Amino acid sequence: MEFLITRDDLNRALTRVQGIVEKRSTTPILSSVLIQARPEGIRMVATDKAMTFLGDFAANVRVPGEVAVDAANFFQIAKVLPPDVVTVKLGDNLRVEVKCGSSSFKLNGFAAAEFPVTPPLDQSRVLTIASAELRRVIDQTLFAVAPEDNRYGLNGAHVEDIPGEDHLVRFVSTDGNRLCWSQAPYQGELGIGRKMLLPRKALSEIRRLLDGYEGAAEIAFGERAALFRVPGVMLHLRLLEADFPDYRQVLPSGFKRRVVLERDQLQESLRRVSIFATDGAHSVRFAFSGDGLVLTARKLDAGDSREELPADLTGEPITMGFNARFFLDVLGVLQGPRVVAELGDTLSPCLLRDPDDERSLFVIMPVRLD
Repeated sequence: MEFLITRDDLNRALTRVQGIVEKRSTTPILSSVLIQARPEGIRMVATDKAMTFLGDFAANVRVPGEVAVDAANFFQIAKVLPPDVVTVKLGDNLRVEVKCGSSSFKLNGFAAAEFPVTPPLDQSRVLTIASAELRRVIDQTLFAVAPEDNRYGLNGAHVEDIPGEDHLVRFVSTDGNRLCWSQAPYQGELGIGRKMLLPRKALSEIRRLLDGYEGAAEIAFGERAALFRVPGVMLHLRLLEADFPDYRQVLPSGFKRRVVLERDQLQESLRRVSIFATDGAHSVRFAFSGDGLVLTARKLDAGDSREELPADLTGEPITMGFNARFFLDVLGVLQGPRVVAELGDTLSPCLLRDPDDERSLFVIMPVRLD
């Protein structure tokens, strides 16, 4: 095997696989990247068994072949190479030689036959969605996916089809303290099973692969797996088999108060006042009245903070406590200039949304105030 590739293209290729490979795996092959040199270029493959990345990159292939090398070591080498053409050559005893200018490195390799085989996937059911819409949907739901929660049904995003004249796909996530859903139009067929969830890590990787890409993305669903695809990149991922909670039962059905606020103003005020919101729940006191909104937080033995900002309240005044981080997560992914908060009683959930955008909805549970 021997091929020539620019330093920048090599860096770009190896950057793509870093989020997939196992960093501390007891199985060395799972920490490696499989390099396949073919007449049309090179393909890099990385896997953690639950997710497999396949990326095609331009290269001048002199001798076809394949070998696996440690992904982290190869990436560290590529980052410090001079900006020139890199020659990668497979020598005796699976030793991979990397040359660029006056720099030369040798890496120990693994036989390609040791690399896990990517299972085949039935691609008869394919969903096509604009990359900008998929980025938005992931951004508006990923932060609420529970990280390694014992309640297995919260460890991924629920995906469902929304009936109606337009084809709409909805992603829903919750960690038990907040719930997010976001939807977007699509073409094709949504074939995910009712008890299948998109894992948190897979969503993060899909979002990363969408950076800088403005075309259409495809997701093909199989029995227990899915294939994400954009030009030059495929991501095969195993779905989580779990029961997602019936999220419609926790959506508030009625409200006693409605508050309209300027999103940027609320975001900046919350960032400042939450400096002293350092308890376990990052609690901030929200006092809504006809005069506006007053935000306060207190850190024992350190001090307190206070912010006043205008707010258009419909209904009776109320004081509630909320996790500041939860509010800031939502405000960071809304796109409009205003945000609406719909409230019930002191311990009732708060519904947040953009009044001019019906594509997303956010529910945050309050915290008890001392």
